[in-house]
Amino acid sequence: MGLQTNANLFQLPARRDIWHPASGIRYLLSGLTLLSALSAAAAELSCDGVLGNSGEQAQALVRFGSLAQSAKGAIGGGTAAGIGVACDRLGSLWDRGGEGTLNRYAPDGRLLAQYRIPAGADRRDQLLLVGDTLVLQICGKLYTLPVTAAAGTDAKPLGRESECVSFGSAKGEFASCSKGEIVLVNAETGQTRPVGTMKDVAWIEMTPDGAVYVCSEWKFHKFVDGKQLTDGWPRGLPGERPQFLDGWWYGHAWHGTIRRFDAELEPSPGVVLGGASGSFIWHLDQNSELSNGRGMAKVRENLYAVSGFGGTLHLLEWQSAKQQMRIIRRIGAVPYCRGLGLDGGGNVWWHYGAWKWTDKPDTPLELGVNGPEEIGQAVMLESDDMVAPAWMWGKPTFYYGKLTGEVRIDRIESGCSMRKGLVGSAVYKSQNKLLLLAVDRTGEGRAFTIGGDGKYQSDSGPVALKTATPVKEWTSLALKDAATLLGAGDGAVVEFSADGTDWKETKRWSSWGDSPADKFGATVFISADAGRLWASDTARHRVLVFDLTGGKPLASFGAVDTAGTDLNSLAGPRMLTARGARCVVHDGGNQRLVKLSLR
Repeated sequence: MGLQTNANLFQLPARRDIWHPASGIRYLLSGLTLLSALSAAAAELSCDGVLGNSGEQAQALVRFGSLAQSAKGAIGGGTAAGIGVACDRLGSLWDRGGEGTLNRYAPDGRLLAQYRIPAGADRRDQLLLVGDTLVLQICGKLYTLPVTAAAGTDAKPLGRESECVSFGSAKGEFASCSKGEIVLVNAETGQTRPVGTMKDVAWIEMTPDGAVYVCSEWKFHKFVDGKQLTDGWPRGLPGERPQFLDGWWYGHAWHGTIRRFDAELEPSPGVVLGGASGSFIWHLDQNSELSNGRGMAKVRENLYAVSGFGGTLHLLEWQSAKQQMRIIRRIGAVPYCRGLGLDGGGNVWWHYGAWKWTDKPDTPLELGVNGPEEIGQAVMLESDDMVAPAWMWGKPTFYYGKLTGEVRIDRIESGCSMRKGLVGSAVYKSQNKLLLLAVDRTGEGRAFTIGGDGKYQSDSGPVALKTATPVKEWTSLALKDAATLLGAGDGAVVEFSADGTDWKETKRWSSWGDSPADKFGATVFISADAGRLWASDTARHRVLVFDLTGGKPLASFGAVDTAGTDLNSLAGPRMLTARGARCVVHDGGNQRLVKLSLR
């Protein structure tokens, strides 16, 4: 891909509304492979659009990790964090997109190209731009890549080790520190010039005038022409990963907080996004995808890009009158998905926050909360509250509450027997108690007494899934009715009836007709609501809907055995959640959430 490909990127083109709910246009399923048992009067599944992937569909889809990984429906791309964002002179944006991959985006959210970078990740990994050369510090070593490189090009080693690098540069050089030795590095040749020495260097920055700022023990030290200044130095920091950008100092903190300081490192005005300033009372708005930002870039006047901890970019608009930043676009994907909620009003919850049904593919998450280390299947209660078992900061945790506001987080300090490796959840009544059953991949289950809003009350002990023959790997649970539990595992749906505090298998099925299309593939995820069972058939690239009473197939979405990237197709669908006639499915291979409606 040459430079001419991106010649107009700096103009920040408007969002391509391939689909827009306000227009009333919907992509009805064309060429739908219906189940053989369906009649001409069968229901129809239609796509109401995409959430969480700013590229939306086809070639523009954003993916974290290699295209080969994504095409196989993998959960996706590794867990390597973002490394800061660079904006080249043509306006395209760069950040790590999963382990071993560097992504290049248009500011409107499209994925333009992917490049190979070394695998592995370190908390100090960072990206900077020197002229037309990208410099990457990955796992303590430096690499370069020209912004003119063709897609798929490998980053080249610069032949130097580095513990931290600057975001800024001057005259083709950037600052680097290794083992206390601070040097200027020529981005083209790798040659160095000494600056000075300092112990316990956490971050380093270089301003356009050539001055080098070094952070040690949360103080900023300044070097000019190889000499450390002492008059008025050291000074305080604006936050983590301090960066001098467009005449201002920026720093990051928890809860998606960004602070701005002036050139003399005085607050101006201080917090400009988020609120982790130490002065808030009780409530704190946040975007957890920007927690401890990795770095920023100026896109154009009053428009900035910031890299999130997980590698998801966000565009920020500077509002001069309010002296604040406003998030206007999310650029990224949904590479993995477990805790997925959907209420009757169409509010969709995913790990860190919520989307509305009418939101666009690049809409930022709202109602942000601290993300879990791992999370099990979310369950919607009769009250339209959600509950999801999880682990956060090393403790068993319950996410619960309504999706119209920030869900609550209850970390249990002791006495909770929740297992790790959570996959399936279901809620049912037993002995006048409301129980949340959470199982791991092996089917080991624990029950927890909860309130009507999902709040944890107490442990209720182990629960066994007694199967007629072993199930190697479970994926999800659902409730057919008050007396019947459903479990998905090994490409089949297993029905259970109550057996004391346990559940005993009564039926198992993986097919429903004589046609080759009337059979699940090797992996199935399920959700049930309003008398219907929804199933994502991962290997066969489709979502199916069944009548829970008679088991009759009602509709199917996606071309059976054919993965695709358009709005009529799926690629390795996985976790899904249904409410009424709506469903949201994690289209794993395409790393997006697809909204489906049954008509």
